[in-house]
Amino acid sequence: MNLTNTQFVFEGKTKRVLIGGMVLGLLCLVLSALNDDAYHTRFWTNFLHNSVYFTAIAFMAVFFLAAQITAFAGWMTVIKRIWEGMGQFMMVGLVLMGIVAIGVWGHLHHLYHWNDPNLNITDPTGAHYDRIIAGKSGFLNPVFYTIASVGFLAIWYFWAFKMRQNSISQDTNETASLDYYKKERKWAASFLPIGGFLSAVFLWQVLMSVDPHWYSTMFAWYSTASAWLGALALTVMIIIYLKSLGYLEYVTHDHLHDVGKYLFGISVFWTYLWFDQFMLIWYANNGEETIYFKQRMDHYPVLFWGNLLMNFVAPFLILMRNDNKRKFGTMFFVALIVFFGHWWDYFYMIKPGARIAAMEAKELAEGGHDKMGSTTTIHPGSSEMATALAGVQAEAAGHGGQAAGAQPEAAQDGSQATEQAAPPAEGQPEGQDQHAGEGEAAHPAAEHSGSDAHGAEAPAAHGEEGHGGSHESEEPYSFRMGFTIPGLEEIGVMIGFLSLFIFFLFNQLERVSLVPMKDPYLEESLHHETGALIESEGGGGHH
Repeated sequence: MNLTNTQFVFEGKTKRVLIGGMVLGLLCLVLSALNDDAYHTRFWTNFLHNSVYFTAIAFMAVFFLAAQITAFAGWMTVIKRIWEGMGQFMMVGLVLMGIVAIGVWGHLHHLYHWNDPNLNITDPTGAHYDRIIAGKSGFLNPVFYTIASVGFLAIWYFWAFKMRQNSISQDTNETASLDYYKKERKWAASFLPIGGFLSAVFLWQVLMSVDPHWYSTMFAWYSTASAWLGALALTVMIIIYLKSLGYLEYVTHDHLHDVGKYLFGISVFWTYLWFDQFMLIWYANNGEETIYFKQRMDHYPVLFWGNLLMNFVAPFLILMRNDNKRKFGTMFFVALIVFFGHWWDYFYMIKPGARIAAMEAKELAEGGHDKMGSTTTIHPGSSEMATALAGVQAEAAGHGGQAAGAQPEAAQDGSQATEQAAPPAEGQPEGQDQHAGEGEAAHPAAEHSGSDAHGAEAPAAHGEEGHGGSHESEEPYSFRMGFTIPGLEEIGVMIGFLSLFIFFLFNQLERVSLVPMKDPYLEESLHHETGALIESEGGGGHH
């Protein structure tokens, strides 16, 4: 096969379009900071959301490539340079996650409730002591956050750089004994355990700790699969775009078919993880865990069901037909849905928890140290008191909704003594201690997630007061653009980050040949056939 157009040229027109996209993203990021709350939650969640999503895509591109190399896969050789270039974006991710880490150290944002310096959450003598978060303080702290978010990312980038360096060296320096290919395989094989184990901790820190009371053993798998699908979807769109410019003419329907099979298969795997995580938590009926899903189902239904629609229903129904995986137009369309769908999935993982935590923190701070005579009691009329009272009642009533209904009355009663105890419910021992930090009453009080762990009625306990800015009267679960659903600013920020990602990728592709000429599996890849010889639309290719 005669290989032509193997050297990508990053044209000025394309650069200008991508720079325009980055400017749009920056403008929308600034706009999201306007009319925001006191913690600039919308701004920082937009920054965290896109930084993590696109960095995770870069990581999964390298991880998937490493798995293919380790498995002696040859079919992907003609597209491996795309994954190598995508992986180098982790260098940009280091800067992005470094900014988030600086914000943690300087308390510039309230993305993570466990890092609030005003609440003394881990101090047993503090007014807002949280024994659960205190128990995780060895993990949830600025030092370990920086290690996991920036340190681990630096390790991954080093491995990605070495893998690409050896791959490029093959083009000019490869020996008859394939020394550079063997080095590349060693780097690839060693990356799998490093990336596999450290990525779980990375995702726990940057994503799951937004809701520090909630935990799931499936979360790392779930969020990794989501990033993997984002990487596969972006790969499909990049391949089709480059072919439209006359590049990658040796990438055929068969190669696209294989990428499509991964897109279909991992979408089903992601759905299994989605259901498994939901089903196990529902079956356990553990309040700390079920509240995560109940909040989203009850108050963010568009996010919750839209996630399943875009990330399972659409790719499953479209890619179920074998020939659809070989059609360039169809594949671009479904890849666009999947890419946006998993951006939506990361939005779903971050936004509700961060919003609730910011609002709760403001309420606790306003009703805390300056209004209380003692730091060891709960301020009457505060959300802590209401949540504690309703929590004890709900515990005694078997997690019923009737007890939680007493929250508004408790929240409004500011004339009670600070050591007021809830009336014992049926089955509750007389004289059970209601104080914060003691027994079961302390647990609901500490749950900052926006409601207690026993039902959806908790929003009433937060009162009418909002969280600053122009949202003073906002209810915790009222509709708010940028949190309930993505707004125009969120879409613009996503376009900006995507433009930055593609700009960086195209710079990487321009520096090397699009074809690894001396890769030992090149011939296999050039003559790759899936056996599904179906005449397909668009793109063309050799069979």
